[in-house]
Amino acid sequence: MKIAMVGSRNMSRYGREVIGLLMNNLKNKAEIVTIDVAGCNREIMKYKCKVFSGDNFELLNEQVADYADSLVIIEGGKNSGTLLLAEKFVEKNKLVYCVPGRITDPNSFACNWLISQGAIPLINTDQLT
Repeated sequence: MKIAMVGSRNMSRYGREVIGLLMNNLKNKAEIVTIDVAGCNREIMKYKCKVFSGDNFELLNEQVADYADSLVIIEGGKNSGTLLLAEKFVEKNKLVYCVPGRITDPNSFACNWLISQGAIPLINTDQLT
């Protein structure tokens, strides 16, 4: 199983904590992939994972959506690139999981909005394996 994991360039302490929990619980159970950008994704890259890199995010999103079986979004703001990546996964009929966040936290907007549109709320790591 290949799981794409991405998040906000403005990683919160909560985002770092969730990444640690997910990465530790998923090791030896799934291949994790991410895109090389600042914030959450760099935190994910500290763990063993496959990294897609480049300057053309439209192409990177397409490559990641083709490669991975599902997507996990940790956090993201209103204009987050995670929304575009989620769209690619939906177009390919692949599952999108989002970590719910506080409605008062701007960094939770992308996940909360995607959940309102049908993404699966990620409330424990067992959902992914």
